[in-house]
Amino acid sequence: MIMNIRLNPEKTALLLIIIAGLSLLGAVIWKNYETRTQYFLSGSPPAEIFTKIEPKSVPYNQIKPPAFMQSDPLVMGSITSTVGVIIYGDYADPKSLTFYKEITDMAARQKGRVRVIWHYLPANDKDGEVGYEASVLSECNRLIDPAWSAHGLLIDKSNLKRSDLEIISNQIMDAENMLWACRRDKDIQDYVRHGINLARGDGIDKAPFVFVGTQAFPSQTSSTVEILQSIQSYLR
Repeated sequence: MIMNIRLNPEKTALLLIIIAGLSLLGAVIWKNYETRTQYFLSGSPPAEIFTKIEPKSVPYNQIKPPAFMQSDPLVMGSITSTVGVIIYGDYADPKSLTFYKEITDMAARQKGRVRVIWHYLPANDKDGEVGYEASVLSECNRLIDPAWSAHGLLIDKSNLKRSDLEIISNQIMDAENMLWACRRDKDIQDYVRHGINLARGDGIDKAPFVFVGTQAFPSQTSSTVEILQSIQSYLR
């Protein structure tokens, strides 16, 4: 037996309204589900995405040095020095140490006319990597002691090993053991790592990487002879 359903115009309009309402509700539910599973709500991105800086490949002649900051690891000179040199180096890289020593030897003879800044750029910024761990040790010592003796001790190690980090830590250990605590502080580790990622995000890809004024000298294509000549040119 077939039922014959007759709808007057009022019932038809009501039925269409109900169907449209259910369709709209379904669309809202689906959109909410899709947003929660595939997208991030505005203002709530995951922390690792917020802090992640992807390395960039930038032509070396287009890379510019960062602005000088009071918090920068200043090795020589001052804000009023004639020429600024920034060295991105790796304590575990012999070439970085050679660049650093030759540049600072020259700068020391210029009576403050050359400003030298050191930035950490280990080959790997993972926990356990000796270059990265050395950078954390150096930064901790810089924050605790204005003399920043760890930097010089690390520079003097021609073939840095993990055991050297503990030897250096013991040499400069403070009475309150602040250095040990600092080296294990996640905020300090992340701060050092963030600086490394910023450099790579700007195209500064491998240590040693040197800026003399605004001119970039990547290690792959540069020598200390070129760098020293550039410094002399600025001084003249």
